[in-house]
Amino acid sequence: MYIKSLRLQNFRNYVEQELFFDPTTNVFCGGNAQGKTNLLEVLYLFSMGKSFRTQQDAELIRFGTDFTRAELVFCDRNREQTLEIIILRDRKKQIKINGLSISKLSELIGNLHVVLFYPEELGLVKDGPYARRRFMDVALSQLRPAYYHVLGQYHRTLEQRNKLIKKIRFSESEAMRDTVFVWNEKLVDYGIELIAYRTAFMEELQALAQKTHYEASKEELTLSYRPRFSDRQSFLDKLESSFSREVEQGCTLYGPHRDDFEIFINGKDAKSFASQGQQRSAVLSLKLAQADLLFKEYGEYPVLLLDDIMSELDKERRAYLAGRIPDKQVFITCTDLDGLLERGKVFTVTNGCATENK
Repeated sequence: MYIKSLRLQNFRNYVEQELFFDPTTNVFCGGNAQGKTNLLEVLYLFSMGKSFRTQQDAELIRFGTDFTRAELVFCDRNREQTLEIIILRDRKKQIKINGLSISKLSELIGNLHVVLFYPEELGLVKDGPYARRRFMDVALSQLRPAYYHVLGQYHRTLEQRNKLIKKIRFSESEAMRDTVFVWNEKLVDYGIELIAYRTAFMEELQALAQKTHYEASKEELTLSYRPRFSDRQSFLDKLESSFSREVEQGCTLYGPHRDDFEIFINGKDAKSFASQGQQRSAVLSLKLAQADLLFKEYGEYPVLLLDDIMSELDKERRAYLAGRIPDKQVFITCTDLDGLLERGKVFTVTNGCATENK
């Protein structure tokens, strides 16, 4: 799988831009705040339908304009395909696949596979549970598009249940309380399905990440995902027994929306005992394992997006990563080339304009 071309209009600091890419390495080189990461952001947008930097689509529209439009052409093993996204202020974004409009974001996810490495994700080990849940959700949504649908259903149910719980804090209505138990059933059904997906995914990820990590560092990496509930009844019982406490706090206290997983290096908790270099190696291993899982599932390696990641890794880890990507398509942002390119293309990025070096 590789991306052939990209056309932009009014995206972030880009007025108009058209780029044609190499199937191997593509480097966006330039100073800070020139628009390098914006190019990776739009490539990621075509994969997940959302930015990795903001939850607000309107922020992607160039200041002073009313819309942004982006079109991407990519090739998989079957054919050449075209994706188009149009975002207008205060309106739902429009997405087309091969010229046909789609109504659900889930129809986009699973077409173009990308794996993103960016500096903020190097905190995946030491950050809170949200970062690791997000990693599971993004990786699983690409690997199993049906997961994204279940995740959405779970969060919509969770939102409705939370709204009802907050109302009950200020009401004595028995009918409201009975309604909560109806929402319990739905939350548990979706929640147990999420847990099953996550359990299977973490088992597969563990095997690949452990192998990758040992090759890179000669250390043993272990992942431990232990959901609070393994069956429907225990989850349901917990929701019912903790109802009074939830009303006091105004939210749902138990479920996969509070899941986490632990990372161990040589048997020790990486969050507490690993050095910064070891933690970064662990994140690198997780990301490469994510890419390997996509290859295993679809028979094609995903496109890799490396946002200034090389400067964040030491010489040994840079060398290991470089050794894993020579036959894949990769997009790299950097402030200087410094031995990054043996083949492929370099684009100089200046003030929202990318120019191919000849």
